[in-house]
Amino acid sequence: MLHRTLFSLALGSLALSACADQATDSSEDADKEAIGGQLADGKSDGIDWCENRGWYNDGACDQFCLHPDPDCNAAPLGATPRGHATVAPIILVHGFMGTKTSPLWSFNNVKAALEADGHRVFEADLPPFDQPSARARVLAQQIDAALAATGATKINIIAHSQGGLDSRYLISSLGYGNRVASLTTISSPHHGTAIADRVLGYVPGGIDSTVNAGLKALHIDIAAVNVRAALAAMSEKNMVEFNRVNLDDARVYYQSWAGVSSPTGVASGVDLTPCEGKLLLHPNTMDKLSLLLPSLVWNIVGHNKRDANDGVATVTSAKHGVFRGCFPADHMDEVGQVNHTYDVATGFDHLRFYRNVAFELANKGL
Repeated sequence: MLHRTLFSLALGSLALSACADQATDSSEDADKEAIGGQLADGKSDGIDWCENRGWYNDGACDQFCLHPDPDCNAAPLGATPRGHATVAPIILVHGFMGTKTSPLWSFNNVKAALEADGHRVFEADLPPFDQPSARARVLAQQIDAALAATGATKINIIAHSQGGLDSRYLISSLGYGNRVASLTTISSPHHGTAIADRVLGYVPGGIDSTVNAGLKALHIDIAAVNVRAALAAMSEKNMVEFNRVNLDDARVYYQSWAGVSSPTGVASGVDLTPCEGKLLLHPNTMDKLSLLLPSLVWNIVGHNKRDANDGVATVTSAKHGVFRGCFPADHMDEVGQVNHTYDVATGFDHLRFYRNVAFELANKGL
């Protein structure tokens, strides 16, 4: 609990130092998005706006209501998982600041769920802070061990966040294309994340010193070489060169998914155009951004244009290979954190999602 609280405070200090949004008008003309925005930014006045405006039971799930909205009772998203085991074993690769047991960024119970479906599953355990070139070398050793343990010649990689960049470096720069059957990335910043550029001062309004003070409470010092290396690698500035050097391997099947969220939980507050109409999403629903991912960080990541994002990566940045579409989840929900499984507001269940991902790989003969 202390770890999560400190994490929230650290991100909060980052957001507050970045910019200061003007309070939205709370007049009678304010719509759901404006009122939801006020409440998301902590400007609650104790008024039950949903009661006053008749927004309870209006057919749309309003997550900002003072009391639970009965409309927030969505059916599970996606098909009922069923199928057969993959030919190649699966390895789950976590992202930045994670380990395989991290309370923030690990795959929450995904390994057990996939194993129960008959798949052979491994979970990578990489350095929480380092650049893809360093993390990929550790990943290579763990993949070699998994292949040796199973007798398989190839492996399917399912990677979240920075884990997707590590995996691409593994395949392209370390020559593992002959040992990887597929790479599925979940909200990996293939074109960088603006928050890294802002933290490192690559763009105007850099907030390096303030963020550093907040993150030190988590024993994360962005002055440290490996932490800065990881952030630099994920910056929009430096991902241009990464993509130039790490070209896809024709022997590997690449696919990607992107999470989308909103500080208010109101769908109209997000530009879903980059999703290309590929939406694993119930009508009139949207994920509500976790309090551990402040709304101002969401705005920075989305370039203050409401670009669809999950609080860390935009949909556009998350696209790589065959783009499968968007689903309602922030960067933590995507791996079921913190200790989160089923969202009654959207119907997203991360275990159901990954079970379907694995069965779809099996259906492709991978």
